[in-house]
This record gives sequence, structure tokens and C-alpha cells, in this order.
Amino acid sequence: MIPLDFSWLFPNFLVFTRITGFFSILPVFSAQLIPRPLRVAIAFLIAISISDIVLNGYIIPNEWLQSAYQIFHEFVTGFMMGLMVRIVLYALEVAGEFISISIGLSLSSQIDPFTRDRATPPNIMLVSLATVLFLTTNSHLWCLAGFIRSYEIFSPTSVYTIGSLEQVLILTKNLFLIAIQICAPLMAISFVVNLCFATLGRAAPSLNVFLLSFPVQILVGMFILALLFIVIANQIANQYYLAPENMLSILR
Repeated sequence: MIPLDFSWLFPNFLVFTRITGFFSILPVFSAQLIPRPLRVAIAFLIAISISDIVLNGYIIPNEWLQSAYQIFHEFVTGFMMGLMVRIVLYALEVAGEFISISIGLSLSSQIDPFTRDRATPPNIMLVSLATVLFLTTNSHLWCLAGFIRSYEIFSPTSVYTIGSLEQVLILTKNLFLIAIQICAPLMAISFVVNLCFATLGRAAPSLNVFLLSFPVQILVGMFILALLFIVIANQIANQYYLAPENMLSILR
């Protein structure tokens, strides 16, 4: 029988708080399609399973203010680790918006099944691809393994340093680099198509180049996007491969 005393409850609650912050932004686990009670139940089961291992030798603080600080500290720690994994999806959302503007699909917004917000078709396609890859590459298991290892690096009594903030800024900067790497070919093709139609408009002023360019730009853009699908998938898989190390790097 599990002893329901404070010396058992508080360490488990600290682990539950960190993993709640982790799941609140982690891909797939934070999706609106997953019921909130189910997410809480998964976090609770994981906390009960690993608390005796990760907090072995933990000393409960005597003051309530210090206890409240550690609870807040654990939630922020879990949230920041989840954010470092979520950066991949944020980069894809930015890339999807750039692609939509480049190929002329910025006005054709739909409901994203994962976030329940309005998004363009390229945006939904990239995020859906990243969500599938997150599960099929077992990245969710590696992230959970990294979460357990985080207690070896950053205990509830550890303190953030300037290096942690610098690492967050570096990884956030990579968000835009990833987005540009994904959408750069589409932006280049869009520029070439617009340049061709601009030249055609000068050569044949009687043609309504403005209306003709829209379907051609969309067809060429979607064709190039289909050709680059494997390349984009490999880029996403590589970023997920680095995600566990990135989420731990901000704690060192």
C-alpha cells in the first residue's frame, strides 16, 4: 500500500509539475485532439513511476515559500524543455506561411486539426508531416528519456544561469534558419515564375498576366513542394534527432 504522507506526495507532485509543463507544449501530447484528462492521467502515471528514481535522496524544504518556488521552478523547467522540441513545429509553421505567400495560397485558410486554429494548406501539411514523423521516428520516446535524464543535470534545487538563456536564444534563432531552409526553394521558384510573367507582360501587353500567373504559380509551387517532400521529411527527422540534446542543453 502506498503511504499517503507529505514526504511521499511532495516529491511526486514536483515530478508531476515538471512533466505537466513538458506535456503542455510538447508536440502530439499538447494537441487539442487529445483530451485533457488523458494528458493529466499520462503525466500522473509517469510521475508515479519515476519519482522514486529521479528524486532519490531529495530533501523536502521546511518553508512553504521555498516549496512554492520549487513547484514554479519545476513547471518552468518542463515547459522550457518542451519548448525546445516544439521549436521544430514553430519553424514549420513559419515556413508554411512563407510558402503560402510565395505560391498564392495565403487566403485559402482551413482549420488545423491539431491546433483548431485557421492555417493555410501548406502549413497544415507540414505540421501534419512533422506530427507523424514525431511518432514514427520514436522521437517521443527519446524525448521522454531525455526528460528522465534531466533530473541528473537539473534538480529541483538547481538555478538557471546566463548560459541557459544564451542557449535558448541560440536555439530560437535556429527556428528561422530551419524555416528558411525549408521554404527557400519555393520562394526561389516563385520569384522565377513571377519574373517570367513580368517579362511576358512586357512582351505581350494585351495578355492579362496578373490573372494567368495565379494558377501557374500554384501548380508549379505544389509540384516543387511534392518533389521536395522527402527532403523536407529528412530535415524534420534530423531536427527531431537533435531535440533531446537541445532540451537538455538549456539546463547545463
